[in-house]
Amino acid sequence: MLHHNFLRRILSVSTALCLMFPLSGCDLPFQKQQSDGSGYLFTASLIGNPESLDPQSATDASSMTIIRNLYEGLLAYDENGTLQTAGAQSYTISPDGLTYTFTLSPEQYWYYDANGNDVIDEGESWQVTASDYVYAFQRIFDPATRSPYVQTFSCLQNAAEIEAGQLSHTEIGVNALSDTQLEFTLATPNVRFLSLLASTAAMPCNESFFEQTKGRYGLDQESVASCGAFYLRLWFYDPYGSDNLIYMRRNSANNTVRSIDPANLTFHIRDTLQETTQDFAGDNSDLLVTPVYDAHYMENDRYCVTSVRATTLGLVFQPENEVFANENIRKGLSMAIDRTSIGAQSGSDLAPAAAIIPPAVHQDSAFYRDLVPEPDPTPDTAAAQQTFQTGMQQLEIQSIDTTKILVCQTLMDCEFLHDIIQTWQEVFGFYIGIDEVTEAEYWQRLSEGDYTIAVYGVTGTADDPAAVLEQFRSDVNAFGYAKDDIDAQIDRLRTCPTAQQLLEQCKTLENAILDDAWFVPIFYKNQYCITTSDNADIAFDAFAGTLGFRNAKHFA
Repeated sequence: MLHHNFLRRILSVSTALCLMFPLSGCDLPFQKQQSDGSGYLFTASLIGNPESLDPQSATDASSMTIIRNLYEGLLAYDENGTLQTAGAQSYTISPDGLTYTFTLSPEQYWYYDANGNDVIDEGESWQVTASDYVYAFQRIFDPATRSPYVQTFSCLQNAAEIEAGQLSHTEIGVNALSDTQLEFTLATPNVRFLSLLASTAAMPCNESFFEQTKGRYGLDQESVASCGAFYLRLWFYDPYGSDNLIYMRRNSANNTVRSIDPANLTFHIRDTLQETTQDFAGDNSDLLVTPVYDAHYMENDRYCVTSVRATTLGLVFQPENEVFANENIRKGLSMAIDRTSIGAQSGSDLAPAAAIIPPAVHQDSAFYRDLVPEPDPTPDTAAAQQTFQTGMQQLEIQSIDTTKILVCQTLMDCEFLHDIIQTWQEVFGFYIGIDEVTEAEYWQRLSEGDYTIAVYGVTGTADDPAAVLEQFRSDVNAFGYAKDDIDAQIDRLRTCPTAQQLLEQCKTLENAILDDAWFVPIFYKNQYCITTSDNADIAFDAFAGTLGFRNAKHFA
């Protein structure tokens, strides 16, 4: 339960709400939870102020968590990771895989509390229509939006011509057949298309409301309308203050067809993982999303821990470093690592990795790694030495200078790198140390190329093998990996007509990236969502880093 001092702070915020936005009778915005777990005020912490609540623009986890609870698209993943209809009632796919037709729910509504009284007054709610989706996709392809999701939906009809400036963005292949009938036309079949429609980028945008915001859409609480489970009541952020928060309330306009269990949501806006961890430890938050293994929570019945092995940690090399730019040097280092035992003392946090796509990723209903087993992790010391020496001869050098591995302190416990370092010292005769830095310094040095070797985490933006491999595009990865043929293979992932073809393409591409050895996998890493055992059905997406609360329950 929440501490009394935190309750006093929320009461002071509620008083401010009464002064700033008069409530009906100025009732405090609390509703006692019911025996079925509904009606609770959930509290969570975000790392960083949301950059934008515009679904067609936002990419950071804080923004997408709020968007996920503020809007609702055609399809959504539930708390079990199952794709289901949301704003859509049903859909059909043409035999050639090029036309997707959706029937929208007639009971999904926009809500904008214009007078701030928390009551749906006349003119404050209106139906979500097919035209709202058409406008959202036109915005993605409108150059003025500068949306990062153009490539994501490049499979749509006319996408290539629009990007080349040959057609207007209004010609994108998304059309409203009626208020409740929406049609997508693809240029090429894409077996991933349904999963893409479950992303935040595919959520609707009402053109009339957008125009009324006069360029402020998604940037403040007055410029956001809700079509999802909750609406935005307060968004307060002072970069020099400490009581920054987002407060949301149940959108009763959308509580009929798909019920909404919580009454309210409060999100603290924090600067660091340490602060969000302190919120949870001090009972000022109902849950904690973290990459850090903490035995206090993992081994305590009071807590429920969802662990998802969604990240692959690998070693990356500074592309302009002459020594490690040599392919044989990199391959020799990789071949020497004993992946049968490293990380064994991590308390299940880490598992040895010999491939890129982590074990939690699914292909359809199966785990990808069950369909495509990773390479044999057994080290080959003799072959490693021979390959390494070939690289040394190519460089005409006798030894390698001592260097350090750059590690972000929140990414992993550096202790588990020592086995690798010791092996390299024994096999190759050179020493590598560890340079552990803060997250801010880590990303700065990575962007500036101020490192020789670094531990780098790879995960997809969705539970999808292609989404993981897309992180190696030259314009996406942060460590300078760039190969035209790899980019071309990644682009072809968007044109696979069947699941089997996608599987084969992912397998081929993963092997090609591994063969380059610019990314040397070492560990599969867990991501955690920790909550007390009296909470249930909080949807945690370990890939996008988001939380969904529509079905969340609390049992006192």
